[in-house]
Amino acid sequence: MAKLYIFGIGGTGSRVIKALTFLLASGVKPHADFDTIIPMVIDPDAANGDLNRTTDILNKYQHIQKNSNEAENLFGTKIKTLKELLNENHQNISSNFIYSLAHTGQKFGEFIDYNGMDDDNKALFDLLFSQENKEADMTVGFKGNPNIGSVVLNTFSSTNEDKEFRNSFNPGDAIFIINSIFGGTGASGFPLLLKNLRLDDSAVLNSQIISQAPIGAITYLPYFSIPESAGGNKDIDSSTFMSKSKAALSYYEHAIFKDEHSLNAFYYLGDFSNNSIPYAEGKENQKNPAHFLELAGALAIIDFTNNHCKQSNGATVMKEFGTLQNNGKSLKYNLLGSKTKDSIKHPLSALTLFSLFLEHSLDQLKVNKGPFNNQRDGIDNSFYTKDFYKEYLEKFVAYFTEWLNEMEKNDVSFAPFHTNVTHETLKGFVKDLNNKEGILGKIGIKKQLSGNNLIADLNGAIKSKKYDSEESNARFIKVFDDVIQKNIKQLMN
Repeated sequence: MAKLYIFGIGGTGSRVIKALTFLLASGVKPHADFDTIIPMVIDPDAANGDLNRTTDILNKYQHIQKNSNEAENLFGTKIKTLKELLNENHQNISSNFIYSLAHTGQKFGEFIDYNGMDDDNKALFDLLFSQENKEADMTVGFKGNPNIGSVVLNTFSSTNEDKEFRNSFNPGDAIFIINSIFGGTGASGFPLLLKNLRLDDSAVLNSQIISQAPIGAITYLPYFSIPESAGGNKDIDSSTFMSKSKAALSYYEHAIFKDEHSLNAFYYLGDFSNNSIPYAEGKENQKNPAHFLELAGALAIIDFTNNHCKQSNGATVMKEFGTLQNNGKSLKYNLLGSKTKDSIKHPLSALTLFSLFLEHSLDQLKVNKGPFNNQRDGIDNSFYTKDFYKEYLEKFVAYFTEWLNEMEKNDVSFAPFHTNVTHETLKGFVKDLNNKEGILGKIGIKKQLSGNNLIADLNGAIKSKKYDSEESNARFIKVFDDVIQKNIKQLMN
């Protein structure tokens, strides 16, 4: 089976990988040829709030997936770090999905050793870079300066992660790159990374295989703005986002697309919304709320594995994303294109029903007298005090709920679910379902689905003895997977 390596550059890269992780947790799967995802986040701002939230979500997903004994849908795709992939005790390889960059925790002038230059090189530097560039603190990234990023990120090929990535790459594997075009890290990192990946150099390990591998990429055009700070004194100014995007696209046209073999597929995403986020230069304060376009980016990765990893060499396939309509309203399933809706409606609803049940019906399940709570073949109540549930599953589901809530409150609001359901009214959590009418009114599962009905199904799944051989962690996930999938299928039909 093949692996998909995903390079997420900067804060946008982190947020798209986060969205992809939730899709994988819900049961969305890449093409069957790919059984393992290897996310690698490239961000010089090691304290970035988006980066750390994403790596925590990935770590929790991993733990749940490993302990689920290959559940069919929920948490059904393997995610690994480079260190796990190589199965080596490598002290210099990150174990938390971060593609480390050395010497970025300093000023740019220190990084390039400005004081150690001779007069001619200093003069050249002063011609190309401003005093503000020289004094720029790279601890929080490049703050919208791709000219700085292009110099620093050119160290990609000298990192331990790059060496081990190349060592682990096999024929049939594929690569996907995520970047934004209107900042500093993503705009500069993408062309440099692509150049290194397409380099066929006999002195570089596996370069021939990697240079011919399928590569896809997303580039994000501006999709949010930053309000003016007091006095207008800030290093990142969203009024420059569009001009930076135009300049970068012009460069990409000549540096990337002139070579028709550089990318198999290229996805454009952006939005002219009034979505405004609080100003933050980086570190823990940079924790942007989730946006629907990041979910769309995650779907682009799935589309790439399904449609563009087997094509023969030729011109890059260009793709954009659109909805059927918006009209200033919240996006729900019925406003999405049929392909998008078919991809996410069932799985995303399944994970949402799982999270709503844990929130509104778990207490009733714990006191139920049925076989689910059987100490020998079911789930003993002590299960909920152990790390698998308390530290991993419960917190992962909380992250998922936070993600849905952030998308709902965003200017481009994605809100396909009702959040004001109760134990008795779980049946109504999906918006815009076409309920069928019978003589006695709405009929079928749409009338019956409640916390109590799900509890009855959970008891039935345990009673079937199908999961007797599973450890409690895997039994919990697989029984819920079985029951949730059955009920969602009935609800959607």
